[in-house]
Amino acid sequence: MIETADLNTSVLNQLSSEIIILDQNLKSLWINESALSNGWANSQNEFIKNQYPEELNSALFNLLKKSQDESSSFSKRDMELINRVNEKRIIDLTVSLDNTNNYLILEVKCVDSINKIIDSTKVFSTQKIAANLARTLAHEVKNPLSGIKGSAQILSKKLEDSYSKKFLKIIIDETDRLNGIVTKILTPPQKPNKEKFNIHSALEKVYALAEAELSPNLKLRRDYDPSIPELIGDEDLFIQAILNIVKNAQQAMNEIENAEIKIKSRIQYSQPVNGIMHLTVCCIEIIDNGPGIPEEIQEHVFFPMISSKDEGSGLGLSIAQDIIRVHGGGISFSSKPQQTIFSIQIPLNIKNTGEESA
Repeated sequence: MIETADLNTSVLNQLSSEIIILDQNLKSLWINESALSNGWANSQNEFIKNQYPEELNSALFNLLKKSQDESSSFSKRDMELINRVNEKRIIDLTVSLDNTNNYLILEVKCVDSINKIIDSTKVFSTQKIAANLARTLAHEVKNPLSGIKGSAQILSKKLEDSYSKKFLKIIIDETDRLNGIVTKILTPPQKPNKEKFNIHSALEKVYALAEAELSPNLKLRRDYDPSIPELIGDEDLFIQAILNIVKNAQQAMNEIENAEIKIKSRIQYSQPVNGIMHLTVCCIEIIDNGPGIPEEIQEHVFFPMISSKDEGSGLGLSIAQDIIRVHGGGISFSSKPQQTIFSIQIPLNIKNTGEESA
C-alpha cells in the first residue's frame, strides 16, 4: 500500500487533471479528488480492470504495459475510456513510471469537459437569441389579448343564456392564462438579494412544497452532503429554480408506477461551469426514473415555450436556468428512459481562512 504521506496530496488534489497511482499489478493505490469526482473507484488495491474492463479498453492497457516494459512515459490523445456499465469518455492520457517504487502514475485530462465548455458557449448564445425572439413575440401578443378579453367580458354581460356564457368564461380564463405566460416572458430576471444561506435549508423547503402536491404513485427522496458550506445568493430564487425542476419531473411521472424523485447534494472538484474551470463546486442533482425527455426537444429544453407536456407552459426550466446563471452557476441535464438527471453547479471560492462561499 502506498504511503500517502510520501505524496504532497494537497497539491495533487488541487489539480484539474485526474491523477491515479497504480502498483505494478495495476491495482489502484491512490487517486486525487478530481479523479474521484469523475468516477474512478476510491477503494485501494482494486484492479483497474474491474472498473475499466481490458477487453473494452485495449488502448489503455497497451499503454500501461508499454510504460512498464520500456520504463518510460507515454501519452495518447483522444482515447476512448469505457467503464463496466458501458459509459464512455474521451480522454488525453499520460502514463509515467516511478522507477523507485514501480508505481504507474496516470494523468487524465477529460476531452469531454473541454468540449462541454465549447458547446455550452454555443448553446448560451443560441438561447439568448431565442429568449429575445420570445420576448419580442410576447410583446406583440400582449395587446391583442387585452382586446380579446375585453370583448368577451362585454359579450358576457349582454348575453342571457348560460350555454353561451360558459364558452365566454373559457375564453376569458384562457386569455388570463396566456396573459400570465406573456407577463412571465416579458418580466426581466429578478435581481437576487444575495445573503448567506444553507443550501440544505432551501432544499428542505423545496421538499416540503413538492411533498404537498405528491401523487400516491410517487416517492420523494433526499441525499445530502452535510459538508457543503453556506452559499451566498438569494435563497427564495434558489427555491423557485429547484422547485421548477422538481415540479417538471412530477408532472412527467403522474401516471408511472413506482415513480421516484431524488434531490441530491455533493461537492465536486475541478469542474467547468459556464466555460470556466473551478476547483470546487456545489452540485445539486434532481434525479427521476421517469420516461425521459424526448430526444427531439432535448437540445432546446431550456428555451422558453418548450415543453413535452400538454399542461406545461414551457417556462419553468427557462426561468430556472436564468436564476442559476444570475448566481454565476450552470445547469445541465442528461436524459434517457428511466433516468433523467438535472445538475445545478454553483462555484465555491476557497479563501485562505478555510471558509468557502459562492
